[in-house]
Amino acid sequence: MKVKRYKHAKKVLSFYKNTFKIREPYQVIVDGTFCQAALKGKIQIKEQLPKYLGGRVQLVTTQCVVTELEGLGQSLSGAMYVAKRFQLRNCGHHRDPQPAADCVKNMISGGNPHHYFVATQDTELQRCLRKTAGIPLLHIVGSTIVLESPTHASQKAHQDVISSKVQPTEHEKSVISALDSASGVTREPLGKRRGRKTPRGPNPLAVKKGRRKFVTTTQVHGSVVSQSKKRRARLQRKRAAELMEKVAASCIAT
Repeated sequence: MKVKRYKHAKKVLSFYKNTFKIREPYQVIVDGTFCQAALKGKIQIKEQLPKYLGGRVQLVTTQCVVTELEGLGQSLSGAMYVAKRFQLRNCGHHRDPQPAADCVKNMISGGNPHHYFVATQDTELQRCLRKTAGIPLLHIVGSTIVLESPTHASQKAHQDVISSKVQPTEHEKSVISALDSASGVTREPLGKRRGRKTPRGPNPLAVKKGRRKFVTTTQVHGSVVSQSKKRRARLQRKRAAELMEKVAASCIAT
């Protein structure tokens, strides 16, 4: 199971590296819900997360996250102490603290320019972040850390990147049209679908040829009679003669 988890994480990281240029050290924003889930699952985030992602990791949080944990009372004091061990990133809310979810959204606004990972157990926050492309999401299931598969928005952005590499740019299109008009070349519209291929017959060189049956024919009284018919008639005459001999023998015996 561990091997499958590591292979899955490696595949997802490769996707984000190739599409969104996310590189090491991976910057992971951790909120209070993730810290609380790590305490319940007895997970050492600083030790297990770099091993799971297979690279250097910078665990960061914001002052809004710490302030929210401090205001939630003694029940989340352990999560607060865990969050205080991470680096604090400037969120711009020192004078007016915001809810942790809103602060995290502000940190990755504008298309996640700093290439943050987000580690959270908040389902509403996860649902909101999945709508933005290029945000790797981490959550905890039981006692294991899981990196989510690329969202639909990220996959769509990946397809756009591929198409932009294949299709010519507007400048290239204008240059091609100018060259065509200068040389008098007319191009057929692209994207015309070909007809569906129909199944073909077998390869005649690979098919074993069947044996031909040669039937000899003879002409009897002006009509053509096959050799097989002559053989059948001969057998009938032979059987009739044998039958007559048996009848004659029985008459003599009586």
